Amino acid sequence: MRLLIYSFLALLLSNFTYAQDNSFILQYAGDIGKYSAGIGKSLTKNYRVSFHYGIVPPSPVQNKIETYTFKNSYSLFSYEYQELKYEFYIGAALYHVPGDKYKTQEIGSIPNNYYRQSSVRAQLYVGHEFRLEKANSIYLESGVNDIWIINSINNDSIALKDHVSLGLGFNYRF
Repeated sequence: MRLLIYSFLALLLSNFTYAQDNSFILQYAGDIGKYSAGIGKSLTKNYRVSFHYGIVPPSPVQNKIETYTFKNSYSLFSYEYQELKYEFYIGAALYHVPGDKYKTQEIGSIPNNYYRQSSVRAQLYVGHEFRLEKANSIYLESGVNDIWIINSINNDSIALKDHVSLGLGFNYRF
């Protein structure tokens, strides 16, 4: 798994002739950890990919949780006014939660009609980005992961709107 992660990081950091910019990303919350840091690359004018390492600190109720996340987003709309640029985008993220939090080795003990938990999750999100200068931007994302989508479809008492996650982030482009 580490080799895969390091290979992906090397790929993002390498120079693509069609890439526009690299970025360092800090994010608070947003379903990929309470705190996360990552690197990203704009592959085209509208398409970006990023890799994040997230962490949820330990508490009296649970142990520390780590996540490794691959995010990609596509810009649907952008507007520029003087030094301010606004961008609306959609995206999908895949994240892996290592450790005992999701014991995938115990799949055989789960009933057939029960949703099987996995250490790999998917998330759909929408975002708003405000670029304050040419290099810096802040963004707000809201999304929902695959478990809550499936649970709300299968159970009328679970409202999807009650399980939307919010994330706030800072992008430094270099």
